Amino acid sequence: MVATKKLSWIFPLREFFVFKIETVMLVILSIIVFFLAFLQTDQRWFSATILTVIFIALYLSLSYFIQKFRQVEEKYHLTQTHLEVTRKSRTKTKKTKVALKDIKHHKLDKLFLGGYLVTKKGKKHLLFFNTKDEIEKFENFIKKSLNAVTKKRKKK
Repeated sequence: MVATKKLSWIFPLREFFVFKIETVMLVILSIIVFFLAFLQTDQRWFSATILTVIFIALYLSLSYFIQKFRQVEEKYHLTQTHLEVTRKSRTKTKKTKVALKDIKHHKLDKLFLGGYLVTKKGKKHLLFFNTKDEIEKFENFIKKSLNAVTKKRKKK
């Protein structure tokens, strides 16, 4: 197996519309709206269902327009020595470079496709992924790189 020298990905992909965590929250809020509407409309199922559908349609349309207005994009580039994150919004671009030797801790969530890195200075860097495959590749890459860094420290 050939070791990968670098790893790159862009978040969010163009076909990405609703995030997993957003979907979970939408379901929870929709259930709450349905039960509150059901109780407020003298326990009429049809009225509660219509109000819940209106709520979901309003939420999804607002989410769509906010995404189009903000136009946020993050580019990640991981090499054997550092992670470079470029966050681009409608008005500004911010680049962050984190040396892998400065990473103290990392945590990844494969269910909601996110995570973070904590540096020795205590700064937290958020990570976002599009697919489970991306997060697994990142995890394997970072583990190999961090193991290489710790081996170098022990040799000194």
